[in-house]
Amino acid sequence: MILLFVLCIIAVVGADTGEKEVLSYGLANKIIVVDAGHGGPDPGAVRGKYVEKDITLQVSNKLADYLSQAGALVIMIREDDRDLAEDSSSSRKRSDLKRRVEIANEAGADLYISIHTNADPSSRWSGAQTFYHSGSERSKVTAVMIQEELTRILGNTKRKAKPGTYYILSRTEMPSVIVEMGFISNPREAQQLSEDQYQSRLAYAVFSGIAKSEIRDYDEDIQDYPGW
Repeated sequence: MILLFVLCIIAVVGADTGEKEVLSYGLANKIIVVDAGHGGPDPGAVRGKYVEKDITLQVSNKLADYLSQAGALVIMIREDDRDLAEDSSSSRKRSDLKRRVEIANEAGADLYISIHTNADPSSRWSGAQTFYHSGSERSKVTAVMIQEELTRILGNTKRKAKPGTYYILSRTEMPSVIVEMGFISNPREAQQLSEDQYQSRLAYAVFSGIAKSEIRDYDEDIQDYPGW
């Protein structure tokens, strides 16, 4: 009932300051980890001048701003161009991922959001997509709601949230979602991903999906509480 009421208000106020205030309803004091994928010697996917590690950090900073303004306590895995590996051996990538997970688990975070761009040998593919661990219903709900907001706000993807077996998803102790913001291998989408206004829309879509999933979770907790 609370979720329905809040969504009705959102439909009336629109995507402006009023909407952001309504979406803040379930985010106060939530500890949310925002992980900008790759960094440092690991550039992620690269297509010409478009570099994944740069785009993920730019969008993650915007997402962190939205979440902080809504009252969430945001932990940024990285705030500059670096990775978190503790050595330079052949296991550097695993060391980096392991440390990212440790930061979230040690903080007792409520949610982990990992930001990436997709890539494929073919340039035909496009569209943002979310991934979640199949064993976590809470992760699935959040991924689905973020996906719905990406579809609604961007208007250029028909992809659906999917389960995945990624290291981050299976090792975090809290609900976690990977957001692939689009294909850097698609020239048109790569250009969009580098644009400040489009990045803001992406960040807002992820923020909105997170907020709506938290409102839904709060609504279910209230209904399960004795006496309600």
